[in-house]
Amino acid sequence: MPRKVAVITMLSGVMTLVVSAQPLLGESSQSVGNSSAAQQSSQGPSGQNIIACWQFLPGQETADNSGHGHELRLRGASRFVPGGVTGNCLECFSSANNPEVGNGAVVRNDPRLTPEGAFTLELWIKPKAELDTCSVAFLLDKKYLHYPRETPEANCDYCLYLRRTDPGKFRLVAYLGFGQDSAEFVSQEVSLLPDCWVHLAFAYDGAGVGRFFLNKQAIGRTVHPGRGPVSPGKYDLVIGDRYGSLYSGFPGYIDEVCIHAGIPNWAQGGLEVELASLARTAFLRMEDTAFVHLVLRNETQREVSDVKIACIFKESTTSLRVPKLSPHEEIPLKVPVDTRLRTGSYGLRVHVEATQESTVLHQEREFNISIVPRPIPDTMPVVLWGTGDLEQVKEIGFTHQLVSLADYAHIWKLDKPGTAVEGYQLAEKAEMLNAYLVRGMGAIVSLSPGSWIVRNPETQSRFQRVDRNGQPYKDPNPCGLFPEVREFCYRVGASVAETFHDFPSLEAALIHTEVRDSTNLCFHKHDLETFRTKYGYDIPDQATSKWGVRYDRILGFPEDRVIPDNDHLLEFYRWFWTEGDGWNGLHSAVHRGLKSARPDLWTFFDPAVRAPSIWGSGGEVDVLSQWTYTYPDPIKIGQATDELFAMAEGRPGQQVMKMTQIIWYRSQTAPKLLEEESQRAPWEREIPDAKFITIAPDHLREAFWCKMARPIRGIMYHGWSSLVPAPHASYRYTNPHTREVLQELIHDVVRPLGPALLNIPDSPADIAILESFASQMFAGRGTYGWSRNWEADMHLVLQWGRFQPRIIYEESILRDGLDNYRVLVLPACDVLPAAVVKAIKEFQSRGGLVVGDEFLCPAIRPDIRVESYRRTGKAEEDKAALQRLAEKLRQELANRYPRRVDSSDPDLIIRTRQYGSALYVFTINDRRTFGDYVGHHGLVMEKGLPLEGTVSAVTQGKTVYDLVAHQEVKSQRMGEVLTWSVKLGPGDGRVFMITDQAIEGVQVLVPQKAERGQRASLTIRVVGKNGLPLSAVIPIELEIRDSQGQTAEPTGFYAARDGVVNVFVDFAPNDTPGEWQVRVRELAGGHEVAAKIQLQ
Repeated sequence: MPRKVAVITMLSGVMTLVVSAQPLLGESSQSVGNSSAAQQSSQGPSGQNIIACWQFLPGQETADNSGHGHELRLRGASRFVPGGVTGNCLECFSSANNPEVGNGAVVRNDPRLTPEGAFTLELWIKPKAELDTCSVAFLLDKKYLHYPRETPEANCDYCLYLRRTDPGKFRLVAYLGFGQDSAEFVSQEVSLLPDCWVHLAFAYDGAGVGRFFLNKQAIGRTVHPGRGPVSPGKYDLVIGDRYGSLYSGFPGYIDEVCIHAGIPNWAQGGLEVELASLARTAFLRMEDTAFVHLVLRNETQREVSDVKIACIFKESTTSLRVPKLSPHEEIPLKVPVDTRLRTGSYGLRVHVEATQESTVLHQEREFNISIVPRPIPDTMPVVLWGTGDLEQVKEIGFTHQLVSLADYAHIWKLDKPGTAVEGYQLAEKAEMLNAYLVRGMGAIVSLSPGSWIVRNPETQSRFQRVDRNGQPYKDPNPCGLFPEVREFCYRVGASVAETFHDFPSLEAALIHTEVRDSTNLCFHKHDLETFRTKYGYDIPDQATSKWGVRYDRILGFPEDRVIPDNDHLLEFYRWFWTEGDGWNGLHSAVHRGLKSARPDLWTFFDPAVRAPSIWGSGGEVDVLSQWTYTYPDPIKIGQATDELFAMAEGRPGQQVMKMTQIIWYRSQTAPKLLEEESQRAPWEREIPDAKFITIAPDHLREAFWCKMARPIRGIMYHGWSSLVPAPHASYRYTNPHTREVLQELIHDVVRPLGPALLNIPDSPADIAILESFASQMFAGRGTYGWSRNWEADMHLVLQWGRFQPRIIYEESILRDGLDNYRVLVLPACDVLPAAVVKAIKEFQSRGGLVVGDEFLCPAIRPDIRVESYRRTGKAEEDKAALQRLAEKLRQELANRYPRRVDSSDPDLIIRTRQYGSALYVFTINDRRTFGDYVGHHGLVMEKGLPLEGTVSAVTQGKTVYDLVAHQEVKSQRMGEVLTWSVKLGPGDGRVFMITDQAIEGVQVLVPQKAERGQRASLTIRVVGKNGLPLSAVIPIELEIRDSQGQTAEPTGFYAARDGVVNVFVDFAPNDTPGEWQVRVRELAGGHEVAAKIQLQ
């Protein structure tokens, strides 16, 4: 019968595979067994080497056509339908909508269904379009558990399934059980087209080598040295689904399923050329010492001689001659790549010729090699904290996402850094990293070796924390002071860096996450001795919880609540939260391991302020991050970000990134369905049981501007399946507009302005807000990163009052003093150390103003008192009450605190950054009301409203520019004050640049002529009327087009520091000669200039 031709695209090359019109059941089969000895072949489905086969012939649909009696029965909705390869076929269905109900066809368990040595599984499949929505789809399953588990029944027999890797792309996976454990065999990534019949096969030689085939073409091989035959198990064989729940059915059609005892001749192998396990197929332009590593292997049963190899890349040929290759012997091939070539895809052709007895063997392969543009300097990272479809992730505008590159169980067995994963996993990881580079996506490896220690049963009991009685806590958490744990963390980092050091797409690492929620005091012998050695006394008996000890429960606690600096409890808790729980040391160990072979990687830890306010969280990592939920008031993102900066102050050079949660807890935003269905939001009617919903678009927009107003180094988002329709667990997609808003913000703000914003520091702060560690340990205070308590709300009060506070810790006061501040705000500072009290009193004596509340340590007399406010859960009332406090504080400070910037409305939030003589004023619209998304529940005002107002600044600057609109803004001056009007949409923001002179124009200096293969220098200058560059950081757009009108490297966005940016153009030897166009636009006033380069 006629069938479609399947064109299968692989990352390593392109094959056009014509589907055979003849069934494969008559192919001869050869068993290699444990000794690879050939057995007599059979010539049909009833041959002795056919264990079972099901052809679903009309009238015999359930029959085993091998004659061995393995009858099948249908399960669930599966059925026999016409349209198979030669007749009828089995139709199967996805389990996505009901994973508790199985389908497919079931064959009763029989010892004969477990091959004794070598075997081959083969079948025809025709996927439905919905296969692309399945993360896993089972084709054959006699194993049930396709993941590691240390139980006998989990490690028998076999299964074969498809694992989705990208839209339309899959890997074929075989998971084999060997009695004590199991092993995974994985194919290359292939494309499977809907409504096309393809033939799939997996051949296992009974001795650790598994090979995959698609339409008889090899698509990968996995080797597990030392393995033997699979072990027989107790489960039935299922075709088209998993044996049990959670079911993972294959949505499509299956035909001619066959199990061979042996390997068919077509699957025996020949001369094979393939990529080496860690081969690079993608390279950055101008990358040094670039090579493609290949392997030539003799997969025949006999020796070959006079082997001639020619590898052709562009104009260059690499030749090699080998006298002979024994059976199963392989040799490495190393092919240089000319990365000076222009960006694009190039073919690497490999020709092999060899002699086997009197026969000449030929093999030819072609591999796709990509040369990609180099990253633009100062590109702001936009991180998807999670993993989504690469194309979709890239389309939205993300620059990075998380990947997995470490097998902890494997590394635990090593005595020094080695390969980060088992050998069979290397090719898959390399293929992924190559794909990331081609798509311009950075990979962030997620590493949590400390957490694995207590997830792994073998190590949990040995290394978890114990209480004073030596008993483990309910929630396992590792004791970070075990030397073995710290050494393991270093080994994991070093192993990943050493294994994947050659892949530039690996750019960063997340080191542990959410680990201190379950930390607690620990009382191993080494914990006690470590503390005693440092302080000279034992851990105080009163210390039983990480949360500290309430001062009113401590006999004889000072009435003025000033605690001595050397108080034993205070010293202990400082030690515990900086060193004693060990987590900061574990983070540092992973960080140092990574840097040992990849010093260019940037590392981060989150949530970094899910801890008390004391320096050290995150250890030595490069970046601190924290996720925040925007409800009820999205400006809390600013408060949470400022906490990160306060934490990072303790390690000079440590940077900050900020994450917004794409998800909202249903329980905190829309907890109960309204009885009247007509009053429910559309998502409540469609997904009434949703536990997590999508953030409201206006909240996302406002939170974005709150982050960008601060000198962060990147932004992050978590909750992929709430951002786009995607396979999900509890995160649900309930608002399609959120993705649109995020994509718009990345395109219109992050890309054009990001490089400039990364170069603009914060303005010096003259208002500080203290988060007191002593009050957290002795009075139960602290936000712990949740931005919920009065301390956090006081920060919001200051924002609504149009102040710009800086969060500081007690350590900041002790190290840096308070001389730089005019106002010190002390919310919930019940207990303070003596040295901090002394510094505050000296600050007041010099004229500094102290703002306190009713909880303030009695030793301090505030100049201004603000009564605390406790939220009621009614969003509108709570915001109004806090804004009243803000207005009262404004009035009390009106004649005592000189403002530099101000706005006309408490909902018009303002914040500044500064570079040179330029002032950058961020404005954020916080005017909101209840909408129809969650507003009917009264907990969150999620709908933004338009806002018009004025902004004023005390400045010598003369000209105001809107950097988002790329245009000058009309302003008025009255004395030293410059004022301009602002009009903002719902949740919207703007950044205005004020300069001391107007931009007169932009200049670009380029050579008139250039030659291919050479470098040219471009200088861009943004100048004023005096012809000199401005003292500012100005965003620049650079576009270079070749003589054919194609965009060329290094097109992109740049930052002109002090009005100047220098860019190099490396012309490729294969660039097209002719006239090249250079266009430059400065993105403050919108001035443009063009130039030409004649390429010869």
